[in-house]
Amino acid sequence: MNRPSLDQLGHLLRRHTFCAMCAGVSLVLAVAIGFLWQWLAGLEIKYGERARAGDAMLSTLVTGPEIRRELAYVREAARRIEENLVVETNLAENLWYFYKFEEQTKARLSDLRQLSSTPVESKSPYRLIPYKLRLTGTYEQVAGFLGGLESGPRLAVINSFSFRRRETGGPVVVLELDVGLLGKR
Repeated sequence: MNRPSLDQLGHLLRRHTFCAMCAGVSLVLAVAIGFLWQWLAGLEIKYGERARAGDAMLSTLVTGPEIRRELAYVREAARRIEENLVVETNLAENLWYFYKFEEQTKARLSDLRQLSSTPVESKSPYRLIPYKLRLTGTYEQVAGFLGGLESGPRLAVINSFSFRRRETGGPVVVLELDVGLLGKR
């Protein structure tokens, strides 16, 4: 380029500074996107190679089909656990989980509270969401509620419980539980 052309370009850039800066930033970002795209393509190639190597290794093992079945089972179990994690801020859905068992067993929840959870380590993806509940009903109703809670889709830990009759010789029993449900961090 000759000197007058450069002078005209400089004058144009000074006159339209904002446009020139936007064009410069766009050019820098386009170059960065190009480098990132190439890097990502290289990673995809490496991933494909490793996946093929893993599949080849599994096919050479005698127990390869069994390992694949177990891996599929573990992935399905992990998916079910992830789908049934409690979200601490979703109070209505969390309490409905217990009321659903109350409805099925005809036991009566006289007290149900979600307590504040304790802080967790930064590495842990899960937290324990504590609940305190009091349940009354016949022995069969209360046992059905407890069985439903233990075998339900959400992972529960019973921290403490109290089981007693409401009146001596009466059919009504009272169950008080401190339960923790596995939840998202």
